[in-house]
Amino acid sequence: MSKPKLLKKFATICGEQNVSDNELDLIAYDSDLASLPPLLKKIYQLKPPDYIIRPLTTEQVAKIIKLAVQHKIPFTSRAGASSGTGAVIPVDGGIVLDLTQMQEILELNASSHQVTVQPGITWAKLNRDLNKVGFMVGIHPSSSPSATVGGFVSTGGYAGIGAPKYSSVGKQIQKLKVILPSGEISDIYPPLSSLFVGAEGTLGAITEITLEIYHQSRKILPLAFGFADIDSAISPLEKLLKSGLKPYHVMLFDRYFFDISKSLGLEGPKNEFVLFITLEGSELNVQNDTEKIQTIFSEKNEIAKEIAHEEWDRRFKTELFIKRAGPSLILLEIGVPLGNVKQVYENLQEIGAIEKVEIGFCGILGHAGTMLCMPFILTDERKGMEYLKVLSFSRKLISRAIKLEGVPYGIGLWNGGYLPYIHDKEKLKIFSDIKSRIDENNLSNPGKIVEDRTPEQMRPPKP
Repeated sequence: MSKPKLLKKFATICGEQNVSDNELDLIAYDSDLASLPPLLKKIYQLKPPDYIIRPLTTEQVAKIIKLAVQHKIPFTSRAGASSGTGAVIPVDGGIVLDLTQMQEILELNASSHQVTVQPGITWAKLNRDLNKVGFMVGIHPSSSPSATVGGFVSTGGYAGIGAPKYSSVGKQIQKLKVILPSGEISDIYPPLSSLFVGAEGTLGAITEITLEIYHQSRKILPLAFGFADIDSAISPLEKLLKSGLKPYHVMLFDRYFFDISKSLGLEGPKNEFVLFITLEGSELNVQNDTEKIQTIFSEKNEIAKEIAHEEWDRRFKTELFIKRAGPSLILLEIGVPLGNVKQVYENLQEIGAIEKVEIGFCGILGHAGTMLCMPFILTDERKGMEYLKVLSFSRKLISRAIKLEGVPYGIGLWNGGYLPYIHDKEKLKIFSDIKSRIDENNLSNPGKIVEDRTPEQMRPPKP
């Protein structure tokens, strides 16, 4: 069937205003948050999408996928595209299913502490609406103003605001409604729902998510502590977690981060490292937690509370703010056991000194004693070869971190070369078997998770 005829068929499903094969629309959908120079697209041999479709309901998504399967057209689900791993970039062309118009709260059950939402709702909007009735989510990403619930679930969601206390987003899920690659609508409950957390749309399109929710915090208290070296910051944090205290949010920044902030007009602390610890709960619980922190952290390390409050207020702007100094930013995300963060940081700085590349560092504490380490490099994607050189160098940083039990956060297109280090062979085989059974033509986000499409010149060095 010709493209114009297929476009008309898609339009009959969700309306002419919600389908497009316009060239400018197609260009807008062939990248995500990360910079993607034309040279890189050529190296990866990426095919641009053929259609952009914006469904409004579960039933519409099912009909679109059934039509795609009938004509063997690949389809890639996409929401806020606030990640930078290439997970929502179509590899073999086909359909981009833009789910951002599916942004409704479908049901709020206060008695069972559950909310059911569509995948395109942002975490910021969901939390605002829940706050109005005295509830909140357990975990949400630092990119909440643009990150969607469906996107966070699909990319794994194990680190973010609330993770140290409430665990990963997978633990919050009570039910998923999924359109399987056959077009069948299926309700998926734990523990099977864990298969779809981090699957990046390779097993189908998630159209509804039911999450556990919590009573809204009565008190939130940000604290800040400054240190002369990274070991002095990590050691008391480890001790704090061993004591049983569960902070709501923890961030770690190095001096370079604040130097960049200062160059952009924002004053900050002058310490080599700053640890921001935010507490949440009842007045009594927060007071007790504060007293416990004061027995572990030295009073001389505490920074003015105004700085702690300012950083808490900026928690959703951090990455995009420093990107202004680039104009491009390569931000890596690697989950590392807290006890190995010091060595990972030192290795990154050692490589940076050898390669003469300045590397900044920030980290977010996840659940189960893991820190999402986010080394970053300012660069300029307009300088094609220089940008590719820095991108290639960044892979050395990830490989070095893997040696210290680090795991890249998210796979997408760019981290495909690390698949053997992200998942063991048995887990990959199980996932591949499931994928091949329910998606025999490999149409649901091909080129991701079970495939490594990394070209030889971009292949990362072995850890």
